[in-house]
Amino acid sequence: MAAPLVAPAAGGARSVLDTIQDLHATELRLPLPTPFATGFDPLDLVLEGGIRAGDLMLVGGKPGQGKTIAALQWARHLALTGATSIVACYEHDEVTLLTRLLACELGDVAAAHACRDQLRLDDLREALRRVAVGSARLRDAFDSDPLLAEVEDRVATYGERLVLVRASGSATDVGALGQLVERHRVDRTALFVDYVQKIPVRPDVPDEAERVKRVVEGLKELALAEGVPVVAIAAADQAGLTSRRLRLHHFRGSTALAYEADVVLVLNDKLSVVSKVHLAYDTTRHDEFRDQVVFSVEKHRNGTAGVDLEFRKDFAHYRFDTHGRWVAERLWEEGTAEG
Repeated sequence: MAAPLVAPAAGGARSVLDTIQDLHATELRLPLPTPFATGFDPLDLVLEGGIRAGDLMLVGGKPGQGKTIAALQWARHLALTGATSIVACYEHDEVTLLTRLLACELGDVAAAHACRDQLRLDDLREALRRVAVGSARLRDAFDSDPLLAEVEDRVATYGERLVLVRASGSATDVGALGQLVERHRVDRTALFVDYVQKIPVRPDVPDEAERVKRVVEGLKELALAEGVPVVAIAAADQAGLTSRRLRLHHFRGSTALAYEADVVLVLNDKLSVVSKVHLAYDTTRHDEFRDQVVFSVEKHRNGTAGVDLEFRKDFAHYRFDTHGRWVAERLWEEGTAEG
């Protein structure tokens, strides 16, 4: 557990003057903690270096927008840079996550070697798919092609620092997530949770809004107590699933989520949310927009919010191109006339 700057008195209460005296007597902790970079540019620039220890970051989007893909890529990048990433997933088991990670690495390896042989890449992705469903051995896949052999070598450089956990919707509550952090933590550790609405509460609370409130409060307390960043995926409500553009208020349990989160990132397919004026006179941009996902920073407690970025998706390899850009086109806003 991270040591506080000022030790609390019994009961956790101190007067203002006592706290001032403690601060006068306390040496500065230099250097200040380094943010955890996601590896997505310019997202890290907007986040002023990345995700910070003690912060809760929420990532929302409709199904298929790449929430899990982005979180797994960020976790991988942290592990590559020496941190420990814990990925607790309530949707997929460890083998599924691993094969998606390997497909992501395959995409990077193919790009590094300028491999554009789609038939070869299709075969290699199919080999990984067979591993995921249990009809092929991973060793045979690695030995089948030099690209997959390089994938194995890459994963070996950081695999010990990337912990994949199959979480249970009946057993893996916030307390269990805290135990995972304590068990695997090192100096720099981050927790990724997929997803908030699956985390159980004991005793069970029938009202979902109250349950989500307790969960996000617990995740925020966990982030602060352990001195780790927590990145959690949030599901959309029914209105959000049918809306043209998903926003924070469409998250299930949005009131508590908006209050507790330090950063809120919302993912939307660009083709759906870009103003139709950009397609009216140039229909060739349809394919360009279809390949992009807009990352909207809707809340940033310690920085700039209201920022829209875009990243190209390569979902065949379960990855985004990490080199994005600011959205230049006008996006549709709820309640406004289409321009």
